[in-house]
Amino acid sequence: MTPTLETNRVAVATIANGHTLELVTHRIRGGGDGPRLGLIAGIHGDEPLGVETIRRFVAELDGTSFSGELFVLPVANPYAFQGLTRNTGLDMSNLNRIFPGDADGMLTDQLAHAIVEQIIPNCDVLIDFHSGGNLATVDYVYLHDDRGLAEAFGCEILFRGPSYAGSLGDYARSNGIPTIVSELGGGQQLNEHYVQKGLRGIRNVMKKLDMLEGEPEVPERQVIVEELIVLRPHHGGLMLSEVEPSRLGEEVVAGTVLGRIVSPYTFEVLEEVTAPFDPSLLVLVREGVTKCDPGDYGFMVANGATATPVER
Repeated sequence: MTPTLETNRVAVATIANGHTLELVTHRIRGGGDGPRLGLIAGIHGDEPLGVETIRRFVAELDGTSFSGELFVLPVANPYAFQGLTRNTGLDMSNLNRIFPGDADGMLTDQLAHAIVEQIIPNCDVLIDFHSGGNLATVDYVYLHDDRGLAEAFGCEILFRGPSYAGSLGDYARSNGIPTIVSELGGGQQLNEHYVQKGLRGIRNVMKKLDMLEGEPEVPERQVIVEELIVLRPHHGGLMLSEVEPSRLGEEVVAGTVLGRIVSPYTFEVLEEVTAPFDPSLLVLVREGVTKCDPGDYGFMVANGATATPVER
């Protein structure tokens, strides 16, 4: 049976410029009974790859037979998306740190409250799409409550770590909704590769939930990591990366130079960012030439010595 699509708008607030801040949702019903899978992207406005992944997935659903229901929120923070920024430009709040929000709070609090009240109750399972932002590329998925769903999503690296307090995933999980938080792509590098990986991830999860027929298509080797750290520079300037996004998931020895901070004024090397573990698994890398500030996300690496292979 051909899926049926229903598009709705959830009004959040009237902005001082006269515009109405609203959330556009898509409810897609399959041809049989099954769970309600939520797909959400655009919580951070500098992560458009998840938005495109969801758009492409909905576009390719035409004529596809599946069971259950999809509830889709492609852009969770429209004003952050407009500004291509991590935070909401009107109050500079990070939407993914203030759930469940507050109906009487600042604009971003009201936005979080609307998502909690109008979107989350429509989901039995949730996939929350993120990426590396404007300047970096990332590749991993969080392993939280449901190991089978996390493995099925199909990333090579699964991070068994806590949810961030105030994140959508943390709120959904605390309310009994299994949540997959994917971190794919970013930095305008390897876009098609990561769109396809995200599309495959959605289909894999639907297969695992018996919403689609077939078995999930997962990589031959997957590892679970429990020590994943952010390497933040202590100096600002030009970040000259020594590792390309194509090397994500690769192991490097301790002490390997991942990037150099160079003064754009004197041209001197202010700092070298090196791999701390032996081996270090590359999880997030900067593009070749970027501007950075002290404390920015430089690189993310996992401790390869304690990584556990997923047994088939």
